[in-house]
Amino acid sequence: MTSQLLAHGRRLAFGGTTGLTGFAAYKSQTDPVHLFFDLDNTLLCSISPMPANDFIDIDGRSNSTSKCPVSPSNLASLVPAPPSLRHFDQIDDDFPYDAETLTPNTRTYFRPGALMALQLCSFFAVVHVYTAAQESYTNNILKEMDPEGKMFETRAIHRDAFPQIVREGKDLRLGTENMQRAILFDDRQKNFRPQNYENGIVIEPFDSDKVVSCHHCWDAYLAEVKEMSRMVGIAFWSSVHFSGDVRKVVSWVRSWEEEGSKQS
Repeated sequence: MTSQLLAHGRRLAFGGTTGLTGFAAYKSQTDPVHLFFDLDNTLLCSISPMPANDFIDIDGRSNSTSKCPVSPSNLASLVPAPPSLRHFDQIDDDFPYDAETLTPNTRTYFRPGALMALQLCSFFAVVHVYTAAQESYTNNILKEMDPEGKMFETRAIHRDAFPQIVREGKDLRLGTENMQRAILFDDRQKNFRPQNYENGIVIEPFDSDKVVSCHHCWDAYLAEVKEMSRMVGIAFWSSVHFSGDVRKVVSWVRSWEEEGSKQS
């Protein structure tokens, strides 16, 4: 009897998952959710001037300054380091650079899990880049994130085209008219102002300190993957929520996380 109940439970779970996935695919074709992603400190971290070496010493910092707990010496040699962060060098013309040699002045590190998160979201949503950075910087990053131009296509909003972003925040109506189907993921809450804070999910900032920690600490690395998984989960839930209004999901997530922070 017990085995029959377990088998029935597995069938229900599989059927539910399959149905939800199918519904998400249907919604992506008929009423897709529009996901807007900030760049700096959300999906990536750019460091200017460039670090002297690959990653360990950034502005003179080293492993000894990390908040990550140090493993006992007899265990450290048995545990491999986390995967290297994907990164590339570029010229950020917001900072001084040599116009003759065009030597890169900035190193950009992608957050662990960020590129996979974008790929997953692109399967069930319309994805946009929304940044207060300049066009040249945005294009440099898009060439790395989406080299074939299939994921974002022309959906990149930056300050050169819309300078009001810097002063007024990120108005999602520049990308879609339907605010019931639009979410902005950003590390700065002030950017949610144009929609009265109803369409934004705050992402934990990914800064240079975390770049350092992720290179030698599994806890730090996995914390970033967890944050990107959280982002994908919220995005997927918003795409299939029965109300059809992502703002209800945003509100629930905020309430749930605020309650959790009070209890912890």
